[in-house]
Amino acid sequence: MLERPELADQEKITVTPTLIKVAPLPARRLIGDLSHTPRVLAGLGITPGAEPLPRTE
Repeated sequence: MLERPELADQEKITVTPTLIKVAPLPARRLIGDLSHTPRVLAGLGITPGAEPLPRTE
């Protein structure tokens, strides 16, 4: 938020830390303590140990 305030404004981020997953759908936002990895992965709908998706950039 401090490094790119325009992006924080665009995404309506008012609290840090905020993690936004936009793809694959559904989009999800996690706000607050991100230190508990299993909880973060569950919140993002990610299965631990799953193969990462290839980058499409």
